[in-house]
Amino acid sequence: MVKQKKETKTERKTVEVETETKSGKLKKSTIVTGVLLLGAAAVWGVLGYQAMSRDTGESLFGKYFHEDKNDVVVATIDGKNVYLSQIKAVADQIPQLADLPFDMIYPQLLQKYLTKEVIYKSAQESNVQKEPSVQLALKEAHDTIISKAYLEKKIEELATPQKLKELYDSETKTMERSDEVHARHILVQTEKEANDILVQLEAGADFQMLANTKSLDAENGNGGDLGYFQKNMMIPEFGEAVFALKKGQISKPIKTPFGWHIVLVEDRRVAPLPPFESVQEQLRQIFVERNLQDILHQEEVKHDVKVLVPSLTTSQPSATEDALQQMQNEVAEELAAEDAATQAADKALKPEAAPAQAEPKADVKPVAPAPAPKADAKPAAPAK
Repeated sequence: MVKQKKETKTERKTVEVETETKSGKLKKSTIVTGVLLLGAAAVWGVLGYQAMSRDTGESLFGKYFHEDKNDVVVATIDGKNVYLSQIKAVADQIPQLADLPFDMIYPQLLQKYLTKEVIYKSAQESNVQKEPSVQLALKEAHDTIISKAYLEKKIEELATPQKLKELYDSETKTMERSDEVHARHILVQTEKEANDILVQLEAGADFQMLANTKSLDAENGNGGDLGYFQKNMMIPEFGEAVFALKKGQISKPIKTPFGWHIVLVEDRRVAPLPPFESVQEQLRQIFVERNLQDILHQEEVKHDVKVLVPSLTTSQPSATEDALQQMQNEVAEELAAEDAATQAADKALKPEAAPAQAEPKADVKPVAPAPAPKADAKPAAPAK
């Protein structure tokens, strides 16, 4: 009996061990299965989110992502993403910002973009765009933009490189070209230092070497080179002294507000013509100024423009009306003179009527102008 009980306990332990082993395997299998199911769910979830699209065409999974992996979402407006590339596009449209670090101007550009977008959205929602005054302004802006684009295209067609080159040749023929000097200088603080340097140069010292070691702007390391310049580009005392030198000549000490200069003139020349490429835009502006009126006139001719009422102001009298008025004035003066002579003759034939005043001479004209003839009075016909 004891032996059987022992065997029974042993069997129970064996069964318990086998049960625990099977239970452990089941737990491990369950965990592995769960992990696989979660992974599959994640994959299908991603695919599902990517398959679902919003009104904007963005996938829900891509809410904070962009087609360009280097782009990022910097803000949202009503759930719609605003990307960094959109803010950069704003900066690209403002030439004045081209030389500024983008990181520095980014906050202002972002705020500007957001303000513009939200105001526009609110305006659209209010239907303000349907008001007559807004419709008129939109039409005017629309017409102006299209007209400007057409005119620029027309000018671009006419202002060909060949035409601009012809304009360049004609303009440069009459261009005044100033003298230029290529010089080097050594700048020091005192006249004594300048004279000491001049002595060394006269003794054969190298000008560029002294400029690189003695000059106040020696850190440039360019041997005091000032390049080519014209007289009016420098302060008067410097320009006058330098342009009085010949090629290869060294100046005496020249005093300016910057100190004392010793100058070596390396070359003299007439200023060269500016390269065509460097003045092409200026030439285009000149071309437009000279041809714009012709272009506009051609457009009027093309569309048969006829001006029916050139002005609403009172028209000036024509040459014929002026001549007629002058003739009427002359006839009136002749009639007045004849009337005055008749009256004088009548009084001369009546001796009993002594004049109270001295009679005016026949050649004396009255101070007051003769009255104009009545409207119904016809002027005397001119003698043929």
